[in-house]
Amino acid sequence: LEHLSEEELDEAIDQAQSDEEPYLVRRLCLIKNIYLGDTLTEAATRVGVTTPTASRWVDRWNDDAVDGLRPDSGGGRPPKLDEHQREWLREVLKRHQPLTTHQVQKLIEDGFDVSYSQRHTSRLLNKLGLNYAIPRPESPDRPDDAEEQLEERLEAALDDLDDDAVTDGGVVVGFLDEAWPRPTDNSRRLWSFGRPTLRKETPTENFDDVVFGFYALNGTSVVSCKDDLSKESVGDFFPQDT
Repeated sequence: LEHLSEEELDEAIDQAQSDEEPYLVRRLCLIKNIYLGDTLTEAATRVGVTTPTASRWVDRWNDDAVDGLRPDSGGGRPPKLDEHQREWLREVLKRHQPLTTHQVQKLIEDGFDVSYSQRHTSRLLNKLGLNYAIPRPESPDRPDDAEEQLEERLEAALDDLDDDAVTDGGVVVGFLDEAWPRPTDNSRRLWSFGRPTLRKETPTENFDDVVFGFYALNGTSVVSCKDDLSKESVGDFFPQDT
């Protein structure tokens, strides 16, 4: 129902912004998108909610216009979750951690029809005992004994070195590694219980070229892009005259 004209709806959005009611702004923007011709699903996608949530908002708009989109508290400070709801949220977060602040906001909104600002969500998560940190990227193919394997291989390589080559400076010791640049960010902060155990598997999507990096302990480190992981590419990575 068009309770307001498009101009009046814009004024309502501006007023909600001035009153620092971000949850109301979001819901009014959904209504405006529908005014402009979006389907319910399209409007929901634009504001980042599910279609069922958008449907509830539209029903409340049809019943009571702007007032129907406000939480039961009537606006102003966001309503608080009771102890039972917080415990439910805590259990859900444990099962699905780590999560971004936006993902938690959406979870609260879909589960309780309550919209929290980013700052209020952060305060709530701190009270629930979550930590906000950058996860340590971890490859799904990483073996459980990776550190032990590295130590054994390093010791074997050092034992095979010619003593004369070591003493005359003819050996450079370092680590050769390979990686594919990825289009997604691995350094985004996420919420999780227990900062020391925070882990995140690296995404599998990547670019075509592989990057070789040699991290020298007693020489010059080198980074270069190659087409493949063949032994020829590795050989070309280390010029014979260096």
